[in-house]
Amino acid sequence: MKDTPLVGMDLDFSNRGLFAFDATKARSALVEVSAAAPRTTLSTTSTDGGDAASAALSLSALPAIRLLNLSYNSLHLFTGGETLKGLTVLDLSHNALTQLYGQSMPPTLVRLSVAHNQLAHLCNLAQYTPRLQVLEVGHNQLSTSALRDLPVSLTHLSAENNTIESLAPLGVLFHLTHLNLAQNQLESRDTLCALQPLVSLRHLDVRGNPMCEKGRRNSAGEDDGVTQLLHDVLPRLSRFNGTSLSQAPENRMWKTAHRQQQQNAKLSAVNCRGISHDVHGDNGVRRRGAREDSSGGGSSSSLLSSSQRQQHKLQEPTLEVRLMQAKVNELRRLLLTAQDDEGKARQKRALLMENVKSTAKVIDQQEVELEKLQSEVENLRGVDEKLQLSVAAAEHSFEQVHASLLASKAKLSASAVK
Repeated sequence: MKDTPLVGMDLDFSNRGLFAFDATKARSALVEVSAAAPRTTLSTTSTDGGDAASAALSLSALPAIRLLNLSYNSLHLFTGGETLKGLTVLDLSHNALTQLYGQSMPPTLVRLSVAHNQLAHLCNLAQYTPRLQVLEVGHNQLSTSALRDLPVSLTHLSAENNTIESLAPLGVLFHLTHLNLAQNQLESRDTLCALQPLVSLRHLDVRGNPMCEKGRRNSAGEDDGVTQLLHDVLPRLSRFNGTSLSQAPENRMWKTAHRQQQQNAKLSAVNCRGISHDVHGDNGVRRRGAREDSSGGGSSSSLLSSSQRQQHKLQEPTLEVRLMQAKVNELRRLLLTAQDDEGKARQKRALLMENVKSTAKVIDQQEVELEKLQSEVENLRGVDEKLQLSVAAAEHSFEQVHASLLASKAKLSASAVK
């Protein structure tokens, strides 16, 4: 009977007063504990290789670590995370980290929280965490430059309470759906235009930024810049600054549009009443002329025709409004389609650029290896030449020794004959 390894386990080391954590040592400790644990399923008749079998069984039975919680400590250093191959969730929030390197992160990581630390940079996350989807970096000391090396796989990014001044680096995160940038240093609304390629973005929070404090108000009491942003830059946004933007009667945007439509309808009604008054005046003149020249039947026909003209004129603005609404809806559909196509094109371009960079990196590595091989070949040639010289010298020495031996032998033979 063999032990069945567990699917995964969660490790919780929060609130332990830790100052440093080496995941490699923690993994080794788990292996030692697993190896030292009694195994009731091992056969008592095993002799040779029993210890090796026990160690192998311990390693196979050791479950992969899926979640590691190190929050609410005093960590200044975190290393060895790259050895936790199965880790998907890592919580380092509420510590004292000043540096975070992607080299210390496992490639399987999906969720990373480093909020409430002292981080000023995020190094090589895009390279070493290609599957990362949720990143929480709020309440740190991050500037705009820290956003330039984030994984394109991100769907949720929380970077509130930092010193970010521009959103330009986020324009390549095409999978982003939730973005929290509250309490930063965003001065100009123009920087929000950098988010236009993010067609998947649904939730955006920029409260507490300087650009939200100097907004102008329109007649409805709403921020003109925000309204323009929602209509032009992010038409698919569903929540902005914690407020729902769904098409419902309680929606502020919907109310604004509805009030505008009501005002337009009132203006149209006033114009129609003016036209109706003029029509009635003309009908009165015509009726008086008709009474003088003809009977009452002509008057009834004139009234009927004027009523039809009035209804026709009242219906004309409604048809025009419907046509305009249909055109606007069609333009919106075309715009959204174009934005989707543009987003897909940007994604393809980003993937192509990544492939080109990786290919160029491989070529550079092969070029370096080729140079090393050429250097080794040159060294081998030099060694071969030295060996050839040594062989030639040895052959020459051998010939000299052989000649001297022959001469000595000849002298001995001559002396023997005498």
